[in-house]
Amino acid sequence: MAILRKRRYTWYARVRVWNNTTQKQKEIQIPLKTKSKVTALTRLTKVNKVENFIKDGTITNYTKYFVWLNNGKSEFHRFSVGEAIDEWLAYRKKWGIRRKTIEINVNGLNHFKQSVSKDYPLESVSIEQVDDFVDHMKEVSLSNTSINIHLRTLKSMLRHYWKRERLDKVPMIEQIKVDRNDPIYITDHEFQSIMELKWLDGLYKRAFYFYRETGCRLGEPFLSRLDGEWLDIPNTSKGKKPRSIMLDKSLISIFKELIEWQEDRKDLSYNAEHLSKMFKKALRHIGSSELKHFHSLRHTFAVRCLLQNIPIFKIQKWMGHSSVTTTEVYANMELKRVQQDFPTLTTCFEDTPKNGFRGSLTRGTDDYNLLFLDGRVVN
Repeated sequence: MAILRKRRYTWYARVRVWNNTTQKQKEIQIPLKTKSKVTALTRLTKVNKVENFIKDGTITNYTKYFVWLNNGKSEFHRFSVGEAIDEWLAYRKKWGIRRKTIEINVNGLNHFKQSVSKDYPLESVSIEQVDDFVDHMKEVSLSNTSINIHLRTLKSMLRHYWKRERLDKVPMIEQIKVDRNDPIYITDHEFQSIMELKWLDGLYKRAFYFYRETGCRLGEPFLSRLDGEWLDIPNTSKGKKPRSIMLDKSLISIFKELIEWQEDRKDLSYNAEHLSKMFKKALRHIGSSELKHFHSLRHTFAVRCLLQNIPIFKIQKWMGHSSVTTTEVYANMELKRVQQDFPTLTTCFEDTPKNGFRGSLTRGTDDYNLLFLDGRVVN
């Protein structure tokens, strides 16, 4: 907590910051611009509200936050929505929040600024402004799912400031009811059709097969390392929990090929997005639903595991879900109906091996450029 310090006739707020490098404390003195101790105590309270941001370096321009330093124009400064958004996003970037998550946050808060204006006082945000926010998003034709994502972003930001005593309260923000749909997966027939596309390079076919067989998220292979037969996925991925997946010989070969391909380009985000775009192009070429996309391969992995009677808790661990509740969405599907979409599970799979991945489709061949599906060979 900042404390008062008097220098000659005026008061200062003294903030002590610990430097991990020098193992010493550094003192920051913020002028309170007053000779009155009563006024100094009032201004000290405002300094203490943002002390943590001063210490971590988020706030460096004190005139922006303390009006008594702003040429004496006003003794009352109202923290605006625009200032709050900029500061909150800077805080999240500083603490290593994923780039994609930041992009989603920016998108949602840009909509919020458009609905209330960036100069609107943050402390005045109430349920009325939240309703205006929802109406604005509906007017620009966002889906209910997207609206809920942006509502969560707004709620997270407001709670951030409430926890730091910069807001007295947070309005009740409720999610829009969205009917739950079954996870969208890739059927055996669709996957086989993609494998038979003449224009699609074999690298992409092997990559798609790898994702279907491991349940990895799009960027995870490029963040991971191979330790013998185990693929170690760090906690920097979306799940924030490290996990390991055992690979068979063919999957190890594909993983190494993907890493070599990535090293030739040096741009992780481009590589991942490129794979996603190529998969979407292939789906469109074979006439699949527009609702299907690259992440459907991850859903496919989960569905296939359940059809093989693999325990839900083991699937949760493989997929890196923080809660089994997330994984249970697959168990709620009508698996008897789904089973007809995966004839290869009963026609060409062998017994489940120790790693849980039943019957690798490239098992029994030294050339992993060949994929075996429904008894057919695809180059």
